[in-house]
Amino acid sequence: MLPRCFISWGIAATSAHSIDRSANRGYRLLMSEKTQTRDPELTRTRILDAAESHFVEQGFSAVKLSALARSADVTKSLIHHHFGSKEQLWEAVKNRAFERYYTGQMAMLEEAGEPDAMLLRHSVEAYFHFLRDNPGVVRLFAWTHLEGDSHCGELDNQLVGAGAEWVRQAQMRGLLRKDINPTHVIALFVMTCTQWFEAKCHHQHWPGMGSDEAFLEDFLTIFMAGVAPQN
Repeated sequence: MLPRCFISWGIAATSAHSIDRSANRGYRLLMSEKTQTRDPELTRTRILDAAESHFVEQGFSAVKLSALARSADVTKSLIHHHFGSKEQLWEAVKNRAFERYYTGQMAMLEEAGEPDAMLLRHSVEAYFHFLRDNPGVVRLFAWTHLEGDSHCGELDNQLVGAGAEWVRQAQMRGLLRKDINPTHVIALFVMTCTQWFEAKCHHQHWPGMGSDEAFLEDFLTIFMAGVAPQN
């Protein structure tokens, strides 16, 4: 049996160790917060990176800000300072993810000049390849659908509006058939490409199912023939 002094010393040492660990973490967070305050953009990026990782894996509802803060090595108060709320952080993550595609597609529309039916084909290819190369974005889209997220981001609205206007102009010039809603033309290829990657884990096992590129080529054959001017 250990003497009382050894038992007391062991308890004290354990308590001191726990206090030290807690104090050290608090000190690290404090120093980290001071450093990040001097570089707010770096802090925002770290929070967004951690948030995207958590949201991609768990969706919106299951993510806890406390766990997210630990991943980003910041305090919850710093997350609220930069983004206001969990909902606003969710929107910021979605916008940042979609912006990667938005920037390239808007540049394509602006550089196109006169409407050309081939631009529609290139737009489909660009979106399809964006989803193929960014599986995390596909998972984010899947979570928004699963959780009934009806919020449509500003970038999303702008791009769909610009694309539909381009289709409308092409229709007026006789390059595309005029009897279909321009926004539906955009929605058709967006939803087809998105669904292909969201459900790929299931349909890739169907008998005779081809590769990503084989599906894209077949879809483009059907899609472009469907929007071509009718004789």
